[in-house]
Amino acid sequence: MILTDKDKEFIRDNCSDPDELLRSTDVNDILDAIDDCIDENGFAPPDYYDYNDFGRKAQKVYDRIFENNCTD
Repeated sequence: MILTDKDKEFIRDNCSDPDELLRSTDVNDILDAIDDCIDENGFAPPDYYDYNDFGRKAQKVYDRIFENNCTD
């Protein structure tokens, strides 16, 4: 699995069970965990439809991991 140092740092700082995630060989485990972070902390009031700063950062990490591991 391809993870940058920034990806690993984000996972360590924001996901539950980061050590287990970083040992996983299934990219979907990591993508699901980042998606959960976005759902929990990534949206701005008042309507909670648009990303806040954390949500934008998390989405960039998600996209990078997806692009590095899930495209042909």
